Amino acid sequence: MKKFFVYLMAVVAMAVCSVSAFAQNTLVATLTHGDEIRMFYGTNALQQACSAATHGDVINLSGGKFQSTKITKAVAVRGTGIHDANPTYIVNNFDVEIPANVTEKLSFEGCRITSTITIKGTLSNAYFLKNFLAGVSLYSSNDKMDNGMFVNCDVYGMSLRGQSTAQIINSYIQNFNSFGKLASFLNCVVNGNGRGDYFQSCQFVNCIMYNVGRYEPFPATSTATNCVDVTGYENAFNNMSLKENCSYAGMDIFQESNVWKDLTDEAKAKYLGIDGTPVGKFGGMIPYDMMPSYPQITKMNVAAKTTADGKLSVEIGVSAAQ
Repeated sequence: MKKFFVYLMAVVAMAVCSVSAFAQNTLVATLTHGDEIRMFYGTNALQQACSAATHGDVINLSGGKFQSTKITKAVAVRGTGIHDANPTYIVNNFDVEIPANVTEKLSFEGCRITSTITIKGTLSNAYFLKNFLAGVSLYSSNDKMDNGMFVNCDVYGMSLRGQSTAQIINSYIQNFNSFGKLASFLNCVVNGNGRGDYFQSCQFVNCIMYNVGRYEPFPATSTATNCVDVTGYENAFNNMSLKENCSYAGMDIFQESNVWKDLTDEAKAKYLGIDGTPVGKFGGMIPYDMMPSYPQITKMNVAAKTTADGKLSVEIGVSAAQ
C-alpha cells in the first residue's frame, strides 16, 4: 500500500508540473527512488532519469517524444499508454546492457518504442507490458534474452538466437525470426509474413496465424495446440511435429474481416482455446487491453489565475488501475 501511495504521489507530481509544462511544450520524467521523487524535463529527460536511477527505481514519463538512452539499470519505465491522446514515444535505437548479477527486473509499460532495442550480454526476466515495439534484437550470437515476457504488446520485429527464451502472451507479432532455444506464444495473433520457417523451436497455444504459408509453413521444430490459420493456403501446420485441434478459417472470423478486431460472436463460440475461451489476443486469462495497469490522470482543472495570496487552484482526478 505504501508503494502505491508513493507511486500516486509521483503521478500527481508529474501532473502538477505538467501544468506549466504544457504551455512550454516541456516533457516530464519523474524518478521514484523509495520515498524520494525527482523531476527531469525536456527531450533528454529519460536519459537524465536513467543516469540518476539505481536498480529497482521507477521512471514515469509524460506524453510526448523522448530521446532514447542506453539502459544499464533494471528500472521500470512507464508511459501514458500507446493509445492515449498524448502517447509516450521513445525514439531512436538504443541498447540494453544490464549486469548479469542484478536481481531486479527491467520493465517497460505503456510506451511507443519506435526504433530497435538491442540486447547486449544476458537480459534476464525483462517484462514488456502494453507497448508498441518496433524491434527487439540481439547484438551478437553471444548475447541472449533469458525468459523475456511480452504481454499485451504490438511487436513489429523480434530476433532471437542461441539459448534465448521468450514468452509472448495476448499480443500481436510480426517479422519474427527465432533460432533460439524456445519461444512460446499464448493467445497471440501471429503474422508470419509468408515465412513460417522463421519460427524455429516455437510453441503456439490458442493462437491465430495470419500470412504464414505463402512461402514456407511452420517447421517440424515447432508445435501448435488449439490454433487457427486464416492465411488461406491451408498448409501452415503441415510440417509440425505436434499439431492438436488446429484448423483453417477465413478472415471473416474477425469483425469487419480486420485482423486487428475481435472475433465475431460466431467465431468466439467455434474457435476455442484449451481454457475454453476464444483463441486470439482477446481470449485467455489476460485479454488484449492497452489501458495501463497503473493509476492514470483522468481529470485536471487549473484555475485561470492565482488567488489573492498567490496560490493556484489545481484539481486532479486519478483512477486506480484494475
